[in-house]
Amino acid sequence: MNVLSTGDYQVNTSKSRAQFELLIGLKKRGVNIIILARFSKEVLHKFKDAEISCIEGFPKSKIDLNYIKDLKKHIVDYKIDIVHAFHGKALRNTVFAVKNLPVKLVTYMGSSSIHWHDPSAYFTYLSPRIDTIICNSDYVYKHVKKQLFLTNKKKAIRIFKGYNPEWFTAIAPFDFTSLGIYKNAIVVCLAADYLKVKGVEYYIKSTYHIHSKQDIHFILLGDMRGNKNVPKLIENSPLKNKIHALGSRKDALAFFKSADIYVQTSIREGFGRAISEAMCVATPIVMTDAGGCTELIDKKSGIIVPVKKPKAIAAAIVTLAEDKELRESMGKHAFKRINKTFHIDKTIDETLEFYKSLF
Repeated sequence: MNVLSTGDYQVNTSKSRAQFELLIGLKKRGVNIIILARFSKEVLHKFKDAEISCIEGFPKSKIDLNYIKDLKKHIVDYKIDIVHAFHGKALRNTVFAVKNLPVKLVTYMGSSSIHWHDPSAYFTYLSPRIDTIICNSDYVYKHVKKQLFLTNKKKAIRIFKGYNPEWFTAIAPFDFTSLGIYKNAIVVCLAADYLKVKGVEYYIKSTYHIHSKQDIHFILLGDMRGNKNVPKLIENSPLKNKIHALGSRKDALAFFKSADIYVQTSIREGFGRAISEAMCVATPIVMTDAGGCTELIDKKSGIIVPVKKPKAIAAAIVTLAEDKELRESMGKHAFKRINKTFHIDKTIDETLEFYKSLF
């Protein structure tokens, strides 16, 4: 079976880890994987170690005729059976490239951002040329099915996005004393570049309602330049001296590993990469009822609160901050749950079975 995958691996390695580990796992199970993408040196090295054929190429525009021409050639030269597209910009061009070719076109959807009433969607995820849309959660799966009509609803399937705690065992915990945080303090962490759907302001506003004898500090990781209100919200917080906005960090996992609690205050979430990573390092979760992310945890591994409710977020944080035994128990269950239900091996197995079902 020959599979050509299109995507983008120039981003931070941790952001694309689940995706490239899936492709490496499929290669190990006997699928001949060819990847057309742009690569960081680190990811390219991992692919080459796995003996995966890599071709540099990524669309320079919404419709890149040279990219389309090259993609067609690769499909013919490598006798491709399945094209698996992982990136929206690449997908638009891929749809044109495979128009008259006898290959199956599969794509990945990790959010609820496509809608039947959006004309542009019919050039990408809702194109009639697409055979299957793999959704990374039940929430995304149900959303995508609603955007498809009649028999096209069968195009949507659900395969959970998998992780592996072993990926993170070598990461050294972050030393919070370097930020002036005492060792006996409770550290809460959230990581997200500013987007409205991430609800970062509700994380900050939760500090307005913290009533605890514990010394609680709040770490905020991510690019906040998209919203000028974030600095104002921090400045107005009664705990402003305990809020540490550190911008984008490549070592976010080191923070997750050292934090006592990981918090996600999204308004809408397809699944939750940062939540999955925090679970991999046995950190208990506080999250909003924002969609697919709630599928990740159960009552033993975290606390779910309503969206846009800073008081409820604060109450959940205080509950965990004041109960060390509960924190440790939830962290252990989070780790067990990611291993049992959302492990990358399960994702690889289900993807391979799906590939086979196409023929």
